[in-house]
Amino acid sequence: MEITKTSTYYLLLLLTVMLGSCKKETEKKPTQINTGELLFNSSNKELDKAFSWAKNKALSYAHDNDDPVGYWYEAALPDREAFCMRDVSHQAIGAEILGLGKHNLNMFLKFAQNISEEKDYCSYWEINRYDKPAPVDYENDKDFWYNLPANFDVTYNAFRLYKWTGNKEYLDNPDLINFYELSLNEYVDRWELGWDKILNRSRSLHAPENPEKSRFGNKRGIPTYNEGGRGETLLGIDMSASIVAAYKSYSEMLKLRNDLPQSEKYAEKARQEQEFLDRYWWDPERKEYRSILYDDGNFDYFMVGEDQAFLHYLFYFDAIQDDSKILDLVGKYETHFGKLIVELKSYLPIIFYENNKAALANKMIINLCSPLNPRRAYPENSYTVIEHITRGLMGIDADAATNGFISLSRLDKKNDWAEIMNVPLLSNKISVKHYGKTKTTAHNVNGGTIKWIAKIPGVHEFLFVNGEKTNCTTEKNVPQPYSYLTIDLKKDETATVSTTPES
Repeated sequence: MEITKTSTYYLLLLLTVMLGSCKKETEKKPTQINTGELLFNSSNKELDKAFSWAKNKALSYAHDNDDPVGYWYEAALPDREAFCMRDVSHQAIGAEILGLGKHNLNMFLKFAQNISEEKDYCSYWEINRYDKPAPVDYENDKDFWYNLPANFDVTYNAFRLYKWTGNKEYLDNPDLINFYELSLNEYVDRWELGWDKILNRSRSLHAPENPEKSRFGNKRGIPTYNEGGRGETLLGIDMSASIVAAYKSYSEMLKLRNDLPQSEKYAEKARQEQEFLDRYWWDPERKEYRSILYDDGNFDYFMVGEDQAFLHYLFYFDAIQDDSKILDLVGKYETHFGKLIVELKSYLPIIFYENNKAALANKMIINLCSPLNPRRAYPENSYTVIEHITRGLMGIDADAATNGFISLSRLDKKNDWAEIMNVPLLSNKISVKHYGKTKTTAHNVNGGTIKWIAKIPGVHEFLFVNGEKTNCTTEKNVPQPYSYLTIDLKKDETATVSTTPES
């Protein structure tokens, strides 16, 4: 067959049209492959971008077993190549969601293994990749930087990690048990941190003999995470909140180890410290919490200047129970959150999600991850964003003691939707998708049978499981009332819970 110029022209034109059509179709319907990695998608595309940026940024800070310190991730000021006790404690759940369980356990063990009597039962505040105390914070065992809530923060978050992972190392590892015991006994006594002594202690307790010749002086024992303020700080409310959380957590750990007498002992200590916090830090005349006590006997309350507000630790350490006080404090943070520095903002979104302010929480997360935020690269920021979206927006949490997880939609509007896939918790990976506040689907992607406590916002007489009407239970005495039921999900099983029979 002879091919003419005309036929060649039409053949090329046909190929061009066909290729162009294929290209447009490919662009129109991109294929997303679930490779088993943590993924988040929602109707809020800015929030999707924030999650993606936070995940990639956080993982860029993770280091495998190539350094002398072992598995670790950066949890300090950027470029320090180190991890400090406060930051690791705050970043740990986000890290676990990102699959960094080996890193968490190794770093918690490093803190535990370096507690010593020579340091008055402190550990190393900051450890670097060379498995040494970071020189910027440490001169020798008598001269170093240390914020005293740190031991309690680590204890509290070790228990949180157990609940999320089911890893019994957090309950039974001898080094960790030694750290918990020393921190809640010898450490408390040596630094006079109990409720009956803390108001009369010396602010320069255990400072170097010649503080004028030391690098850190009485910074060796700062009784708060507040490192600024308008004078010599004697005490912070976060000190009290952290010890309440640590005593409660260790009491629960002892209960899980079947040591009920010791569990009761620490539960009673927690009760006494909570009573002190409620009595001392609450100002009945002003009807608000005090936050910082200074050496002149005066207090700060919610704000100091434009960047200091330390009452968020009441939420973080679960040390505030009164609903009216919670709502009042949430309102204060809603008014002033724009003035706070990144380290403080990184605690807040989950507080807003849990108190019916999802739109504000979303806005804050997008802001924290924006290229316009000059401090978005701070490691704490990216790790906590992962937790805020997973535990805050999606309402996912785990409880190793019951081999279960919960979900609760905190989406802002009824037409919103969001899904998070391949979340590692306990010995499983799970995926959850919320459709507004009326329907949730959960998938046990990998792992053995797991209990799903499916919570649906609102008060309902019954719910539908895969379209079948099912009795449920209602919880009304919370900021966001909900109804719930429990489903056993086998490996690779999916279930849907909704308020209507359509699924």
